[in-house]
Amino acid sequence: MTTLTLLKSRISDDILRSDLTTQIADAITDAITHYQTERFYFNTVRTSTFATVASQSIYTSSDDPDVPLFIELDAMFVNDGSNERELTWASAAEMQDLLGSGSSSGVPNRYSYFEESFRLYPVPGAVYTVRPIGLIEKAAPATDSEANNVWMVEAFELLRCRAKAYLAVHVLMDLEMAQVMVAAEDAALRKLRRQ
Repeated sequence: MTTLTLLKSRISDDILRSDLTTQIADAITDAITHYQTERFYFNTVRTSTFATVASQSIYTSSDDPDVPLFIELDAMFVNDGSNERELTWASAAEMQDLLGSGSSSGVPNRYSYFEESFRLYPVPGAVYTVRPIGLIEKAAPATDSEANNVWMVEAFELLRCRAKAYLAVHVLMDLEMAQVMVAAEDAALRKLRRQ
């Protein structure tokens, strides 16, 4: 099982330094932050869903904790109990006009995403299941010992290389090590993109 504790230990062993615990932790945090908006197989979701509420057009984290985490949306579907169909994207301005012009209700056919919330039009007239598909932000481990964090399980080697490259440039001032780690990071990145 890989954890943040294990990643910190491996990096410390790799660079032969046990006195850089804060710097190693910061480098790992920076590496995760750097890759959180990169599309990988493990941070693209199609199983997240939320239920609409009659007469409610805006959906936030209180409706589904994943709602504010979407970075890029590929598509959005609505299921009315018998059919699932794709919703059409609308700009924030277009949605404002639609919702402000005496909103009708029914099965939504348009959506927008802004202010970390979904807006649907027409305003749902009943309970429907909505399924967004896209790139979602996956959280860094909350603790050093957190098990099964996706970054530690799926991107361990990528983070290990990125963090060591950061340390080589910003802490150790070792440009040779930085070059080696950038090449290793590229290889780890290519491997993750193939999966």
